[in-house]
Amino acid sequence: MIKKFLPKTIFFRYLLIIIAPILLLQIILTIVFFDSLWIKTNKGLTKSVAAEINAIIEVYNDKTANKNFEFVKNLFELSLIQEINILKDQSLPFYDSTFVYSLYDQLMDEELAKEIKFPYWYNTRANKDYVDIRIQINKNVLQFIVHKSRVRNSSARIFILWITIPSILLLMISILFLRNQVRPFSILADSAEKFGKGQYVPELKPSGAVEVRKAIIEFEKMKRRILRHISQRTAMLSGISHDLKTPLTRLKLQIEIMNKNHSLDKIKDDVIEMEKMIAEYLDYSSSQEVGASSKFDLSNLMTEIVHKFNNKNITLKCPDKIYLTGKKQLVKRCVYNLIDNAIKYAGNANVIVKKGTNDISIIVEDDGPGVPDHEKDRILRPFYKLDKSRTMVDGSVGLGLSIVQDIINSHGGKIKINDNPKNKGLKVTLSFPD
Repeated sequence: MIKKFLPKTIFFRYLLIIIAPILLLQIILTIVFFDSLWIKTNKGLTKSVAAEINAIIEVYNDKTANKNFEFVKNLFELSLIQEINILKDQSLPFYDSTFVYSLYDQLMDEELAKEIKFPYWYNTRANKDYVDIRIQINKNVLQFIVHKSRVRNSSARIFILWITIPSILLLMISILFLRNQVRPFSILADSAEKFGKGQYVPELKPSGAVEVRKAIIEFEKMKRRILRHISQRTAMLSGISHDLKTPLTRLKLQIEIMNKNHSLDKIKDDVIEMEKMIAEYLDYSSSQEVGASSKFDLSNLMTEIVHKFNNKNITLKCPDKIYLTGKKQLVKRCVYNLIDNAIKYAGNANVIVKKGTNDISIIVEDDGPGVPDHEKDRILRPFYKLDKSRTMVDGSVGLGLSIVQDIINSHGGKIKINDNPKNKGLKVTLSFPD
């Protein structure tokens, strides 16, 4: 469940590892500070002011001490309370000036309720520097103008600044260093993705931590081994093809000379079939070669392929100006194989090109006999023949769809084989990443 909310990229995961302890430490420090220091300090300040107010109220209420009230008043105004006024024949304001969401007001209201036994009213927002506290005594009101520093501890702002600004600065520095450490991972991942799609990948220079350097070095070794293997295999097949073409040509020549009464027609057909098989082997090999990709107009390519068949049973629906990044010749061979199969086995082909949000789809539909469900995965295997007798007649060796699948995989796309929903037949969908 938690994995769904965790970041997907390594950069943000590392960033979370850095931020989480910092935030946890700040929360703990803030709770400890506000609980043990800030709240207790503010309560003590308010309690002290309340005690001073109580002392003045006792002097004011005591008939004997009331004679010295002015002296006591002047004494408090001199050092403790900013101003003390007697508002005769007045009552407390009827409106509530307490700010509900202010922690200062809540603490002050709590302490005044504990310490002062007379009706009271206070206002902390009428003046930015002073607090107005009023006490109802009989018909008169004692007004106390107290400096806010007497009831409020200002260290909270300093604490917040010291705990946030350095953390933000350190976090920004950590992000800069973290980006440098994560960059080799991103470069390696992008290179592996491109190489997996068959695109050209320049040699990577090892950088970063020891483990990352080792991964890059091993990736380069693996890439060189794969490229060497592909090159050797292609060279071997090309050599075999070249070596076989000479005796096959001699056989065809001898057959033509000796086949005066057409008694060697079957042998001639076998030789032609062998030539087709060799050509398909070479196509299959070349479809897996690694080459450079380029951006080309898919609309023009599709029009060119359909025009090459020159068949009225082929229809094309393709928007104008659709661009695809890939190997143009391989994409051409891929689409050509699909249309060729549809024409061979169904006699018609309906080609549709669609541009999605993140991909480009090429759909080839036909009205042929289709493919059984249990055979749809098998027909993509190399040298697999759905109908043995039919493939012998047309000279196919079962590599057409395998070549298509290899080309799609080299471009990072997908191939889907389904029944044609409109008619009987087959629907092949090629999806290329946009």
